[in-house]
This record gives sequence, structure tokens and C-alpha cells, in this order.
Amino acid sequence: MILEKFYTTEYDKNIVLIKDKKNITFSDLKKYVYGQKNIFEKEAANSVVLLGDDSFEFVINFFAAIFSKKNIYLLTDKNRLSMLNFDYILPSKTEKAETYKFEQIDIKNTYINLFTSGSTSVPKMIQKNFYNLEEEAKCISKEFNFENNEIFYSTTIMSHLFGLTFHFMLPFYIGHIINVDRIEFPEQITEINPYILISTPSFLEKMSKYNVCFPIVPRKIITAGDRLKDSVADFFAEKIKVLEVYGSTESGVIAYRNYKENFRCFSDVRYFISEDDCIVVKSDFFPEEEVKMSDIVKKVSDNEFIIQGRSDRMVKIKEKRVSLEEIETILKQNKDVVDAYCFKYKDVLACAIVTSDSSLNEKKLKEYLLKYSEIVPKKWRFIDEIPKTKSGKTDKIEIEQIFSMNLSYPFIFSRTQNANEAELGLIFRKNSNFFQGHFPIMPVLPGVVQLFYANYFAKKIFKTDIPVLEAKKIKFSSIIKADEKVMLKLTKKESSIEFTYLADDKVCSSGIFVL
Repeated sequence: MILEKFYTTEYDKNIVLIKDKKNITFSDLKKYVYGQKNIFEKEAANSVVLLGDDSFEFVINFFAAIFSKKNIYLLTDKNRLSMLNFDYILPSKTEKAETYKFEQIDIKNTYINLFTSGSTSVPKMIQKNFYNLEEEAKCISKEFNFENNEIFYSTTIMSHLFGLTFHFMLPFYIGHIINVDRIEFPEQITEINPYILISTPSFLEKMSKYNVCFPIVPRKIITAGDRLKDSVADFFAEKIKVLEVYGSTESGVIAYRNYKENFRCFSDVRYFISEDDCIVVKSDFFPEEEVKMSDIVKKVSDNEFIIQGRSDRMVKIKEKRVSLEEIETILKQNKDVVDAYCFKYKDVLACAIVTSDSSLNEKKLKEYLLKYSEIVPKKWRFIDEIPKTKSGKTDKIEIEQIFSMNLSYPFIFSRTQNANEAELGLIFRKNSNFFQGHFPIMPVLPGVVQLFYANYFAKKIFKTDIPVLEAKKIKFSSIIKADEKVMLKLTKKESSIEFTYLADDKVCSSGIFVL
């Protein structure tokens, strides 16, 4: 159904993509795809690797790889290129042909290779064929009600299965327009026509947390990647229809639900429960006969179930089995805890805590936990949000980086940001290790710590590499005391990022990082 559109002129005048507010017709797309196909065919390597950072180039390279009969490997992180032990093509630019003629492709012998998130172990390669992906898009289109004039936007990338399925395969299958400019902030959406938003729970959670609304409300939101919190569902419930999809890289989509309902299987999916209470699914969305998940479920009916937890979140601490989800659940019952994430770090239990109370410390939390659990975390970090990957999964790598830092982490009591500006409210707590000996009577925040955290947050927020040594016009105007509320302002320019620390609107320090 999708590839057949390349074999006819019937759809040539249809708009299929929008990039930088410019319409791209199917005829234009064909010229780009054919031009790229010609380039791929000149390469000896049999594989094409797509990272998905640019959705426009992803669409072109994906189809070009199919028509040049190359194997496709989708990576969500360029650091994973080291996992590939074979020659591959890594496209760097796209070229356009003036004429084209596409030959028929056997979709059951066209393979797409994806990798699991690898958040708890080494990423596992999953192979599917184009038929699996198209059958999945076909099933979703039958289940959900889409109208003819809806445009698809996304906050995620196409090299992850969620983005590939809902922002690429689905709109291509039903003939809807794809806006390929990835959304990072709600205000980027200026669409006056009805649109569908493909997004992750982490993106929606930030909107809920900071009470941000869309300038123009989408007709519906489709989300997947992690569990949608009840508080986030509540925030959107009265304004927008949110469809939460359950599935995995291995299985493809399995089920979906509306606001707080039970999960309902897609019409072409069948499920049963294994002896250890995990869900096992069958469908045409993967080549295997069945796929067993790590989720423990409770059966409601033949096509409905409730997810109760994950079997793979059990760890051994001091020779005792500990449920990470149980520890997190107990912590979240504390009135001062907004969120929690537990994991095993260097043979000890560690926990990242999100709280709105700057006085909450690990001693208080340990005392609270000991009422319910014999095992309590030994290492703690207090952060303002649990980091997420582009695909909406908990970013364990970033969390481990926070725990491995030699400097104590500041308490973040507020955060606002857009594409070029950010403002963080920080408290450098008195018990932080960098205050020791600096100075005993009145602890003062060292300038090197101010410089480190300005650089650290600038890199995280603007997703760019900034050498600390490439700093200029650094000026320290006033001291920052322990437990004092300060604002860190970051402004991204074309070739630099400016930072300023303020306390009660008084400038404490400032400088410029050169990009």
C-alpha cells in the first residue's frame, strides 16, 4: 500500500511533507528518494544506518535504502555506532534526481533492524520486515478515527519505533501530511489546520508541571514510551483526547487506552498470560510466533488487561531480592516526594528524588523508608525531574552520570526554557561537599563550582558540547552563600552561550562560553 504509491503518478501532486513551513509533494519526494537511491547503489556496503535527527532526511534515506535493496539499521544514539561490526553507509546529505522509475519491491524480504532502549542492559537488535510495519499501520488506522485533513506533528524521532510507527508509517499509510520539523516546545506549533501530535509522556509531563498549554490545541495526542502519570492525564483530560499506547520494540503496538481506562488490545493482537504472570502477545507486527514481555498483567477480558508492574525490576542487594518499583511506590507516598527512580549502582541501592521541598534530605527519607523496608538506598540525588531519552524512556545513562559526579548536585526549585533561553532556580545546600573548608564560619560557593554548573546545565539544556576552557569575560561580582536562592540565566547566541548568576536580582557572576 505504501510502496505502491511510488509506482504510479496518481499521488504526485499530493502534499506529503511540510519542512520549514514549505510544502513538499509526492513528486518532489520521489525525486529526492531516487537521487539518494542512485548514491546508495554506488556504495559497496549493504547496510544503511539512520540516526533520525533530521526527519526530512530520514524519510528520504529510509525509502532510498528500501529501493536500493539495502538493509536498514535504525539507531537513536550515534554513540551506538560502535556496536556495528560491519561496513555501512551513514548518509550525510540528500541529492535530487530529475527523473525516476521505481521497481517493485518484495516487502516481506525488506528488513529493518532496530535496537531496544538498553536502559537496563545491552541493547538487543530486533529485525522486522516492511510487511510487519505496514500491517501495524493498517491495524492502527482501523482502530483510531482519523480525518482527511489532519497533519502529523511529533516531539520524538523516527529512528525509534514509536516515532517510526506513528509519525512515519501511519500517516504514509493513510495518506496524511507529515510535518518533519521536530517539536521541542509547544509554541513551535502554529498550525491552523487540525493536527495530531505524536509525543512522549516526558514531554507531556513537562507541560503539566509548568502549566503550559498549546497555542492551538491538537485534535488528539498519541503517546507511548513510558507510563503516563495520572496527574498528567488529569491535566489534559478536559482539553485534549490523549491515547496512551502500550507496546515495545520487539512486539510493536499491543494495546491502547483512553483516560484512565484499562488497556484494550488492537484488533489484530491476541494476548495470554504466562505462568509467571507476564503478558505474551501474538500479531503480524513481528516475525516471531509470539513475544513475551516483562510486564506483569491482570486479565480483565479476552482483549483488556491492567498492567501491574515489571518482572525485570527486581535486584539483589545484600543477598536479598528488592523490588525497585516497590521502593519507588513507597517513596512517592511521602507528601514531599514528587517522583523517584531507584536502581542498582555499584552494588548498592541508589535513588534519584524529585521534591519541591528543599529541606528534604536523605536522612529524613531513610527514616521514612525504614518503616516499610529493611533495604534502603545508600546513595541519593535530589533533582528537579527524572531525565528522559528522546523516545521518552528513563535515561539511566544520564542518571548514572549525575551519581558519578564528584560535586554535590544543587537543588533545582524552578526551571523555564525555550530554544535560546533558560532560567534555573538553584539552591547550593550547606551540606554540599564543595562548601567544606570554604569557609567554616560562612560557607561561600567557589567560583569554579559556579563555572562548572553553568557549563553543565548549558550543555544539557542546549544539547551542545562546550569546553569549560573556552570561557571568557568571567566576572565575580558578589558572593553566593550556602542555602541561598539564586537564578542561573542562560542565553544561547549564534556562537556563544552567556551565563549569569543572580541573587535577589543582584548579579553574582557572569561569563560567556564560546561554542
